[in-house]
Amino acid sequence: MPGPDVAEPARAEYAVRWDPSEGGLRDAKALLAFLGALGVTGEVYEVRYFDLPRPDGAPADSTVILRQRRKGGAEAELRLKYRRDRPLAGPWQCPAGSPFQKKEEVDVFVAGTGDSSRVYSYSCDLASEEPPRSLSAVPKECASRVVRYSHDGLKIEEWTLPGGRRQLEVSRSATNSREELRRFEQLVSRLREKGIQPISRSKTELGSQCPEEGSPGR
Repeated sequence: MPGPDVAEPARAEYAVRWDPSEGGLRDAKALLAFLGALGVTGEVYEVRYFDLPRPDGAPADSTVILRQRRKGGAEAELRLKYRRDRPLAGPWQCPAGSPFQKKEEVDVFVAGTGDSSRVYSYSCDLASEEPPRSLSAVPKECASRVVRYSHDGLKIEEWTLPGGRRQLEVSRSATNSREELRRFEQLVSRLREKGIQPISRSKTELGSQCPEEGSPGR
């Protein structure tokens, strides 16, 4: 746990995700019906991850992630993310030379059984077709298809992963507080009553694993 003098980010993203093949609500339509959001139109994205060397200035003990998200013919959005098990004790910077927008938050995975895990994310966002050359990033060969819906402050996403498997996620961006955590836990408990089995793997882990040559979906 961080020491008392280390401030946590003021914002958090509370999320639960599950594999519909393992039970519970089977697809986005069933999930939207459960949430009272039938008729809400989704937005379709392609999400691709990159391999890259560790950037100069990356916070110590952080995992480095570079993701590209594209909606139809719109300009791509890039996100360079540093993920840590504990909050940073001091200031941090995005790579120099590009107009990145900084963002920091706590990613809170909620299981709905009184358990939750926290990961601290420090992100650099950029509207660009290509990563800055200074990152020496190489795109992975595979991509995921994501359909995102918005309803009552929630994001509902249905991911079709490389290889064809699907994952569902519900998340909410809100204040980093015990009250907001309890509020989201109540929703997850309702989802568990419908038979979902929360999984702890992150979207990065799920979406960045390309099928091997000759495997299904390749």
